[in-house]
Amino acid sequence: MRLALSVFVTALAVLSGGSAFASWQATGNGIGSARSKAMSGTAAAKPTATVASHDVTVSWTASTFATGGSVPAYIVKRYDGLLGGLQTIGVACSGLVSGTSCVESGVPTGTWKYSVTPAAGAWRGVEGPQSDPVVVTL
Repeated sequence: MRLALSVFVTALAVLSGGSAFASWQATGNGIGSARSKAMSGTAAAKPTATVASHDVTVSWTASTFATGGSVPAYIVKRYDGLLGGLQTIGVACSGLVSGTSCVESGVPTGTWKYSVTPAAGAWRGVEGPQSDPVVVTL
């Protein structure tokens, strides 16, 4: 009888998926708060872009937090200057760019515009206006 009961309990545990129960209990009390930083202005500054052969230097003015200090990084995008479509940008200007300029090397022939978006950690600001068009020629 004892063996049959043990087999039954084991089979029941296997078939039920081995459920588990857990709970959280608050052990403290009081009031909590956190501070956040706000960016001054609504978007990044309009960048400038200059061409030397197939290298484009993109520069912009630093965005700042309302409480002071510069935003630590930026996302740079390149757009087709005639059709407006977003393009894949070169390695030196891709991802999070620290500083206020980057040089995209090996830019294909064409007309291009650039934009900048401020970034801090996972936070993203508003994408700024596009640069004036730059023309890369043969």
